[in-house]
Formats: sequence, C-alpha cells, structure tokens
Amino acid sequence: MSKDLVIKQLTRECDRLAARHWELGTMDRSLSYLEWLQKVKQTADIINKNRPDDFYFLGGAKKDNKNNGL
Repeated sequence: MSKDLVIKQLTRECDRLAARHWELGTMDRSLSYLEWLQKVKQTADIINKNRPDDFYFLGGAKKDNKNNGL
C-alpha cells in the first residue's frame, strides 16, 4: 500500500475516533481521547518519516540552505 493511502486511512481513523469521542458520555471520554491521541501520534510519525528533504512547493528551497530565510 502506498504511503499516501496509509496516511489517508490513518487520518480517516482519527476522524472516526474524534467523532466517537463526542458521542460518548463523559465517563468514557478519557479512554477515547487516549485512543485518538495515539492514532494522531502514529499518523504524525508516518508523515514526518515520509517528509521530503526539499520544499519543492516553496519554489525549490532546500532545508539546509541558510540563504533562503526559512
């Protein structure tokens, strides 16, 4: 499965967990929050691991280029 599909699937799961959190009563929300937070962290880790080295969408600016002001 491609990384884009994995990220899309994980973000959908985050959305589903967030919606479920608000449907639950106040007693069950702490556990649902922890489940949602774990899924968000997992998704963020995958996004960070697959982040490109250059920012092509900013006109080709490189992270390590100190003259680009980023």
